[in-house]
Amino acid sequence: MPRLYATPGPTLRRQVVGDLVALAVVAGAVWLALRVHEAVWRLADPVRSIGSGADGIADQLAAGRDGVADVPLVGEPLSAPLDGASDGAAAIATASYEQVHAVERLALVLAVAVVAVPFLVALVARIGPRVRWWRRTSDVGRLSSAGPEGDRVLALRALTTAAPRDLLAVHPDPAAAWRDDDAPVVRDLASLHLRTLGVARR
Repeated sequence: MPRLYATPGPTLRRQVVGDLVALAVVAGAVWLALRVHEAVWRLADPVRSIGSGADGIADQLAAGRDGVADVPLVGEPLSAPLDGASDGAAAIATASYEQVHAVERLALVLAVAVVAVPFLVALVARIGPRVRWWRRTSDVGRLSSAGPEGDRVLALRALTTAAPRDLLAVHPDPAAAWRDDDAPVVRDLASLHLRTLGVARR
């Protein structure tokens, strides 16, 4: 199973800092998404009030219609307008609630969009380098367990990629020591390359 992080060293520090920055970006996006959702949700407050008021009026008109419907002679003529008014108020309430649902859906879509874009960018930005590191270190890991032959290849990579000060800290003339197959120096150079990549020697 691939390692999630390098061994302690510069590579590990870069990985941890990169992951923390990605987490901070995602956390900021979540916070912003919540604020956007709340702001858009509040836009529907006046419409909610209209719907609630229209519902109340419709109920009152329906109660009034029921109250006069049984009055002899005038009950039916009086109840017809109340019935129409009640239906009109109910239609206003229904339209208001549909508008509220539309605003609520918009609030959700906007919140998801605000989170999704930074999340995907952070995910791609972190996965790409991590996959490349896994591939590179899997090859290096196999070389580290291949004995002296693997050490010579790793030492050669160190000679071509490591900083000059790190090479000189291993040996005053590391290239000559590698050419002469100086086993301790070759092993130290191989270990330098492993440390640089953040790979533990097997």
